[in-house]
Amino acid sequence: MTYSLPTLSTVHAIQSHPISQKQLTPAKRPQEAPSIIFDDSNLVGVTIPHIDPPVIELRINRFTVERVLIDQGSTLEVMYYMTFVKLGFNESALSLAPYPLFSFNANPEYPLGKISLPVRAGTRTVDVEFLVIKLPSPYNLIMGRTWLHAMRAVPSTYHQLLRFSTEQGIEQIHGSQQSA
Repeated sequence: MTYSLPTLSTVHAIQSHPISQKQLTPAKRPQEAPSIIFDDSNLVGVTIPHIDPPVIELRINRFTVERVLIDQGSTLEVMYYMTFVKLGFNESALSLAPYPLFSFNANPEYPLGKISLPVRAGTRTVDVEFLVIKLPSPYNLIMGRTWLHAMRAVPSTYHQLLRFSTEQGIEQIHGSQQSA
């Protein structure tokens, strides 16, 4: 089955008045990053049609963690208790997380606590604050928008890819439809 995207026949531009433009000093200018694009060549190995979420692997401390759900709708990063234990931690490693989580079920869910850990994707590592919760899940971690923004990552559910800019160029992590 072949899918094609509609082509744009018109390009719109918004231009501000030169007097209203703020002058950016070199320190305040956003860092230029190469463009991140997806096209049909990225669909090799992807079963189409699908509605699978991106599920990837990441490195946490010295461990490879499988079944990591990329959830663009989540504003938090979540670690499930079984993963927390398998990574060799106990509850004394947790800091207080005094607020409940919603959207897991109809009731508020109080985390056991929070923990900050280095998370490596490709050649890039960022420190992530996880809320640890004691609920059953087919996933080990949920990585939300906070991590995606810190990584400057762009996920494509359709292509089952996560791409992000590094000093060496664009890196990518393939999702696992089998794990999804």
